[in-house]
Amino acid sequence: MNSKSPMTNTGGRDRFPVQVSGADCSLSEGVCILCSHAGASSRIRRRWSVPLWILAAIAVPVGGGCESPRPSLSSILKRQAAAVEKLPEEDRRRLMRREKSIETPKVGTPVVPEVLTLRDARWIALQANPDLHAAQARLEAALARIAEARAAYFPNIAATHNSTRNFYTPRSRNPLIRPFTQQGLPNLLTDDQQFDITSVFTALSSRLFGTQGYGGSDSNSFSQHSSTLTLAWTLFDGFTREARLMATKHEYRASAMALADVERLVVQALDTAYLQILLGREQLRIAQADEQFSREQLTVAEKNRDGGKGTEADVLNFQVRLRAAQANVTAARGLLQTGRVVLAELMGLPDASLPETVDLPPLAAESHQALTAPDEPSWLDRAARNRPDLAQSQHLVNAAAENVRAARGQFSPALTVSGTYGFEKRGSMAYGNEDQASAVGVELNWQLFTGGLRTSQLRRFREEQRRAAAGLERIRLAVASDVRRSVISLVNAQEEVKLQRLALEAARQNREIIKSQYAAGKVSLVRLNEAQRDYVQSDVDLASARIQLRQAWSDLYAATASYAEGLSWEDHDILPERD
Repeated sequence: MNSKSPMTNTGGRDRFPVQVSGADCSLSEGVCILCSHAGASSRIRRRWSVPLWILAAIAVPVGGGCESPRPSLSSILKRQAAAVEKLPEEDRRRLMRREKSIETPKVGTPVVPEVLTLRDARWIALQANPDLHAAQARLEAALARIAEARAAYFPNIAATHNSTRNFYTPRSRNPLIRPFTQQGLPNLLTDDQQFDITSVFTALSSRLFGTQGYGGSDSNSFSQHSSTLTLAWTLFDGFTREARLMATKHEYRASAMALADVERLVVQALDTAYLQILLGREQLRIAQADEQFSREQLTVAEKNRDGGKGTEADVLNFQVRLRAAQANVTAARGLLQTGRVVLAELMGLPDASLPETVDLPPLAAESHQALTAPDEPSWLDRAARNRPDLAQSQHLVNAAAENVRAARGQFSPALTVSGTYGFEKRGSMAYGNEDQASAVGVELNWQLFTGGLRTSQLRRFREEQRRAAAGLERIRLAVASDVRRSVISLVNAQEEVKLQRLALEAARQNREIIKSQYAAGKVSLVRLNEAQRDYVQSDVDLASARIQLRQAWSDLYAATASYAEGLSWEDHDILPERD
């Protein structure tokens, strides 16, 4: 089509059939946003050739602003491991060392060995416990906040494109345009026979440029297009960026210490559940032995009754003893099963279920080291060096101090340089050199009065710093209290184990003597019941004391954060005892 193509008038609007990319497009004047004047298809293609290059150039920085793909779990763990390696040694040694990885089938469930040692249970929990996963996610978020704060040092680059369709107001309300007569001829004179400059300009523009805005149209539409690339770079902001970056770094170290503290608490809870299983198994062994003894004595009493040497009361007595022993067996099994469920939960096993084929190694005898009283001052020093919650509070205090510094920096002026480069044109996006525009500028912004906002923020951050310092002192006292109480419990457990061993041996010898005397008819049944009850109770008390001794060592290791050093109460055990 050329400029001489016929025009079809429909309802007072001139419509132009235009061929665009092989398709018929009927464009109405005042409707098309991309081109305000109709033209040949080749002209439209030529107008669009330049904007496509511009859009392609804009796509590069725009693509940088799009959301990046979600990283995989392995990439997150690798990034966290690399970040942890950059931590200072004093923080890095507080984290648990993962010397090996757990075996997992294709479904991702940890493979639990048939003989589950304490160390294996710990490694599985450190990699599968959901609380640790949440702490690792918080660590990843803190690492991202460092990147956010560091981004303030870089310039901001933005690509902007704007296309606007403008619609003029109706001619009856437009003070710049006078309506023409219905015959299409403008009235060039005013009522007092003076030239109307506006009417003259409208008549000339309609003849010279082909404007058809008079006679039957109430609007004169046009399109406005602009494409710009803007850069802004803050050069100085009163050292606020530096303070915020340092605050995020301290918060990251605090998050790393929070992860270490979660590890410490998970391991302590896992030790407790593990020891509960051992205690339940010991109580089950004692209750089953008591049941067997009562069953044997019941058989003897029934024979004596049938032979006329005993009474029905003797039989009923041993039946009561047998039922009591069976109740103790049931209670011990419940304690054992409960411990297995709690252990499976802490290990992150599916459905909190420990396979029935999995068993724990037998309870070993205590070594001389396990029964040696700890040196309290040395354990206090160890706790002061190792406790991650103490280090976490110290990092939070440092972060609060940097926040105060950042709030103080808001009272300083900010210096920013900026520059823009782009194009702006009316009617189409066929930009040319005459449509190009660029500018550079320097901005100095100094807030002189903000209604007390900055002063209030500074006061708030100072109070938060005081709160963090008070929290640090509270945790310092709590750490010392934990260590001292753990030492006291350990010393008491050590002494109790020694005494209960002596008590059990005496109760065993006493039961054997009374048992033989009862068989000879020299002592009463009441005396035999007392001897058996004393022996069972001494055996239960010794088992509880041995478990409490290991729990006391575990609590001391937790109070001093010695788990990260690989310490365990298993180190104090020697060869398993003989049954």
